[in-house]
Amino acid sequence: MSKIVWGINPVLEVLKNSPTLIEEIWIESKNLFGKKYQIIERAKKLEISLRLVPSEKFKPPKLPPQVNTQGVVAYLSEFNYQSLEEIVENWEKRKEKPLVLLLDEIEDPQNLGSILRSAEAGGVHGVIIPKRRSCEVTGTVIKVSSGAAFNLPIVKITNLKHAISFFKEKGLFIIGLTPHTKTSIYEINLDQPLALMVGNEERGIKKSNLELCDFLAKIPMKGKIESLNVAVATAIAIFEVLRQRSYLERTTS
Repeated sequence: MSKIVWGINPVLEVLKNSPTLIEEIWIESKNLFGKKYQIIERAKKLEISLRLVPSEKFKPPKLPPQVNTQGVVAYLSEFNYQSLEEIVENWEKRKEKPLVLLLDEIEDPQNLGSILRSAEAGGVHGVIIPKRRSCEVTGTVIKVSSGAAFNLPIVKITNLKHAISFFKEKGLFIIGLTPHTKTSIYEINLDQPLALMVGNEERGIKKSNLELCDFLAKIPMKGKIESLNVAVATAIAIFEVLRQRSYLERTTS
């Protein structure tokens, strides 16, 4: 079954990072300049099937209803999930302290897309999602992530416990993000090899997975709402890791 990606920037990201996945690109044949023109040129150079379609006939099949395509749609073969070993290769190649995300049954594509965007921006080395009861990488996820899904390893795994064990063996500490603890994320030393685990939008991290964590941490809040949106909480945690690792000082010095 083909995946569908729409929007100028997401399709450009596929062309740059995973062009072999593309089966065909549809482009509305108006305003063919700027990034739209770049897509056409790249597709031609890579000999990717390209359809230039007049506006009145631009009705690509299998699209979700009421999406803003910006006149660009790409049909892909199955998303290219990677392996746990490739995440290790990623932090070794970059010569950085590991930072990995473990997603425990994130179901909403908007949340997954936002998490992937924050993960890529924050230098996360890889993301793990379970095969069951979890959103996979869909066209909506890719669109919301602004194409970030193609810029970091994403692993789909049968059992999240296997990934937890794998990364512990590699020397990573597992931090579970949960409101059910007194410890703030700001009280924990994050300047060490880490795998950050976040849980389902309603249920949070499963108890059996929480018990495997080395530390539990929460995002402290002053308002009346008990918890943050999971994508927002994940972004806060990622960038707290960067703050503690003096990321800004290293990149601006």
